[in-house]
Amino acid sequence: MKKSLLFTLAFLFLSCSDSDTDSDDDLLNKNAELLVGKWAYSSSRINGVINNQFKHSGEACPGFKPDYIQFTENGRYIQFAFLNCEEEFVVDKLYQLKGDTIYITNEETGNKVFNSTILEVTQSTLILRTEIPDIVLEEGFKKIE
Repeated sequence: MKKSLLFTLAFLFLSCSDSDTDSDDDLLNKNAELLVGKWAYSSSRINGVINNQFKHSGEACPGFKPDYIQFTENGRYIQFAFLNCEEEFVVDKLYQLKGDTIYITNEETGNKVFNSTILEVTQSTLILRTEIPDIVLEEGFKKIE
């Protein structure tokens, strides 16, 4: 009797999966899949002050393109802004997603540029929170590609 009880307990213990690890991996994969694409700025909040109507830098210009960020499948972070009706400002860095944190690094040096926390990511919406000294920035994005 004791042997069968011991066997049953051992079987139950070994049958259990580590669901926390599975769900963390599932969340990371889902976030990574949803994150890839181009995201146009739609709102911002700096230190709690809301600016729901994000104004793109070149809205009044002919040939206007919205400011956006892009996460590629091969780990590139690209930031685009249309400035002075002609200039295009482009940032091209590397990113790595760990949990709900995006780590942006300089490709040449490997140094950290900044980290952002994903507050929400769906097929159409992305909300990021970035903290730098004296500034907490929350930005909303809508997927454009």
